[in-house]
Amino acid sequence: MMRVAIIGANHAGLATARQLLQSTQDVEITLIDRKEQIGYISGGTPLLLGNKIKTYKEFFYNDVDEIKKKVAHFYGGSEVIGIDFKDKKIVVKENLHKRITLKYDKLVLATGTRQQMLGVENSDLAGIQLLKNLDDALFLNQKLDSLSIKNIAVIGGGYLGVEIAEALSLRNKNVRLFEIKQEIMNSYYDKDFSEIAQQHLAEHGIELHLDEEVIRFEGSGGKVTTVVTTQGYYQADIVVLATGFVPNADLGRFHLDSYTNGAYLVDKEQRTSDPDVYAVGDCATVYSCATEDQKSYFSVANALRGGYIAAQSILGKKIPTTGSVMTSAVKIFDLNLFSTGITGRSAQLYNIEAEYVEREKVTFLSALGKKYKARIRIIYRKKDHRIIGGQMCAHSDLSEMILRLALAIQNKMTIDELKCSQAFFYPYFTCLIDPLIDTAKAVDLKDDEC
Repeated sequence: MMRVAIIGANHAGLATARQLLQSTQDVEITLIDRKEQIGYISGGTPLLLGNKIKTYKEFFYNDVDEIKKKVAHFYGGSEVIGIDFKDKKIVVKENLHKRITLKYDKLVLATGTRQQMLGVENSDLAGIQLLKNLDDALFLNQKLDSLSIKNIAVIGGGYLGVEIAEALSLRNKNVRLFEIKQEIMNSYYDKDFSEIAQQHLAEHGIELHLDEEVIRFEGSGGKVTTVVTTQGYYQADIVVLATGFVPNADLGRFHLDSYTNGAYLVDKEQRTSDPDVYAVGDCATVYSCATEDQKSYFSVANALRGGYIAAQSILGKKIPTTGSVMTSAVKIFDLNLFSTGITGRSAQLYNIEAEYVEREKVTFLSALGKKYKARIRIIYRKKDHRIIGGQMCAHSDLSEMILRLALAIQNKMTIDELKCSQAFFYPYFTCLIDPLIDTAKAVDLKDDEC
């Protein structure tokens, strides 16, 4: 019997356990997590805070109880305090007080991320709120019911900060969003797409403070009252830190090879530099199809994919994989933004000479007469026209379209191949002229200009 220990029981850890349990091989699975209540899908937090859902209980994997029953051992509310990689032993503080030692044949690290602290003066004042887990979300949600909470500062203009700012606005709070960079979500979108999002937030009453650094907090009676930045003083009854995350990779720091940000370096089978240790999810790197090298980015989809691949590798099955593509989306009130691969500005950072084609403010008409307005950009390498990224913006759902573009990147498709590909048409479901293929055809106009 093969003993597999999985440390971490959220997206990646559960995905690994789920796949191993489906095998007919004789595998003894031990699942360990610091939380008693596992399987919360944190994407539900903005919906909870914005009163868009009745209960957070809607955002749990529906097979968590089944997985806990089927694994050989489940240690909830328990912390791994040490790993002996040579003798393949794990030291666990069970229920945070009793120490036990467990043996493994294969180890899976699925420890996710930890939230970055701002590290400025008076960061320990009451009212400065993290949003890493369900307990944080429930605590903040309860606070928002108070009429005395009027002014809220959100620190960080990434996906989390933007979604939380919208949610708090829906709770009739005065919201200020602070971002140290010049644009919000600039890791996922080029400047003009970020500016569209910024304008939409401002139109809905969210006060944006861009290119503005928080230097300290001030308070009274141990509670925060003011955010002090490089440009001014701002009243705040609550401060929400949405300052990003870093890989939670301390357990293997001195044994396993690491990426520049501390994430475990893994191969295409999720195996670390120790052949009997795998790393999956946000604590591990991923091979990027767009840049053709190892990268670190945080994604639920990547965690699920990595868990599946690691499980198959542990079971001795070879899974063909070309790597991963960072694909994401954000909904800001009634505006939807989508991104996949890398941006134009990221291409410059990676020294990739890239170009793009775009259809801007184009109306696509379906056979039934329904109009779709969208802005679509496809980014490709200049030397061989291979697609490496794309961004979309619309008031309608373009998720199917961005997934098609992500698959094109994974399959190393060129923009010339995309423009000649066949689209599906049926009047109830699709446009007569496919917007993605039509955008790709704009490359012909660029070639004519040369």
